[in-house]
Amino acid sequence: MPRRTHYSPCINRVIVCALYHEGRRLRRPMTRLVNDLLTSSLQHTQGWSIAATQMSVPAQGRIQEAGTTR
Repeated sequence: MPRRTHYSPCINRVIVCALYHEGRRLRRPMTRLVNDLLTSSLQHTQGWSIAATQMSVPAQGRIQEAGTTR
């Protein structure tokens, strides 16, 4: 069975650097910071609604982070 692949965008180096420093300043893992920033930016958009339907996520709810349980 073929393996599914996901789109993996190349993020500008300056953005990664800013995320790294902001994560350190807030004493939070960069991945959690990115998830929180993107969730707060996208959760009231049409794209979020479509993705929530496809992924069975509540339209206004939080997404489950990798490695965590609900």
